[in-house]
Amino acid sequence: MNDTIVALSTPYGESGIGVIRLSGPLSLDLAQRIFKSRKRLSDVPSHRAVFGYIIDPKTGDRLDECLLLVLRFPHSYTGEDTVEISVHGSPILEELIIKILIELGARLALPGEFTKRAFLNGKLDLSRAEAIIDIIQSRSEVGLKSSYIQLQGKLSEELRPIIDMLKDLIAELEAGIDFPEEVDFSYEKLEGKIEYIVERLCKILNGAYFTRLYRKGLYCPIVGRTNVGKSSLLNVLLGEERAIVTPIPGTTRDTIIESISIEGIPVTLVDTAGIRDTQDLVESIGVDRTLSVIENADIVIWVIDVTESLREDDLEIERLTREKKRILVLNKIDVNNRVIYTDDIRDLGPVIEISCKTGEGIDGLKLKLKEILGEVPSPNQVIPINSRHEALIKRCIDVLSDVLNGIRSRLPVDVFAGDIWESYNILGEITGETADIDIVEEIFSRFCVGK
Repeated sequence: MNDTIVALSTPYGESGIGVIRLSGPLSLDLAQRIFKSRKRLSDVPSHRAVFGYIIDPKTGDRLDECLLLVLRFPHSYTGEDTVEISVHGSPILEELIIKILIELGARLALPGEFTKRAFLNGKLDLSRAEAIIDIIQSRSEVGLKSSYIQLQGKLSEELRPIIDMLKDLIAELEAGIDFPEEVDFSYEKLEGKIEYIVERLCKILNGAYFTRLYRKGLYCPIVGRTNVGKSSLLNVLLGEERAIVTPIPGTTRDTIIESISIEGIPVTLVDTAGIRDTQDLVESIGVDRTLSVIENADIVIWVIDVTESLREDDLEIERLTREKKRILVLNKIDVNNRVIYTDDIRDLGPVIEISCKTGEGIDGLKLKLKEILGEVPSPNQVIPINSRHEALIKRCIDVLSDVLNGIRSRLPVDVFAGDIWESYNILGEITGETADIDIVEEIFSRFCVGK
């Protein structure tokens, strides 16, 4: 990390402001060569902003007014000398400044490289670094809060004593193996410590479901055969005419994805192609996509037309959604020639009667979704863990369960000592202490350039 990197840190495009970030040993020198003000940057203390002008070093021409922020090693985001240059948000101007800085000796930053440098310089651990991209990609206020709690280090704080305890156990066991006459070893004490660690990990693991709920929300496809009112229901729930509605069967040929919020939780609604046998190639592709959407659903809203008896297509939908949480929505209750009633299909799941035309029953449907969602704790009450953390913690619990079996069977210590080492390394992958370089590279590759 001896080189100096540069990138645009704000989104590309015309805007009120654009921020160009430099980080590395030459940051202040390079910035000084394109910046003119009453003060030299070498005299500017850390965390101070200076007004001045961006100039072309070849011609001396002024390119723009700017505000330049100096962040000195080690008290910057990256842990290196850093400069942030705020200019007017012209893509041409931003590109020109970056081009000049590269010609002067900087290198264009890779995706996530600023945060990667922060990690490598010990400014934050890997789990906190991951929280940054989750903050950027937040879909809801609760998702944002959950990600910020992770950035503040709540998961790291929970794991640190466990990792330290495993480290101490490894030292004790290795000393016992090498010097058995000098170490007072107890299977009972070791069992108690491992049980405590497993208990703590299980508590942390409980946060996985709610973290996923906060950040990704519920995936909720609206399914049914053709012309039962799926698109109409989507429009009513959204409060706008998002999907085309016609009396022609097969109007919806592709999935339409939109989001609403229920109790602060994002709910992704998916209007799907009606399920039926069809010779139309495009409609057939839409039906195939519907099947894929059902497979990934958290809750299925199954729309049934109360003015017509159940058909073979309806029975096929029942079969496809049987293993899923589902709500049966009886639509068109405003029509007189009704042939299906709640009592007829109550055994298939919770039933809500609605009319997309009049809006009757829509509030009841929202309440049912909220009921299925259940009691959702505040993000402050949940230890935030993403899917990578969840998989690693589950692996660690499995390994430590094998250790407990070995202890209870009174196997020689050297038989399961390696498993305790493995559990230590697994948890270290979460914080980054023992993470393989390929894992680190993959995580930071998800970031945008400039972060």
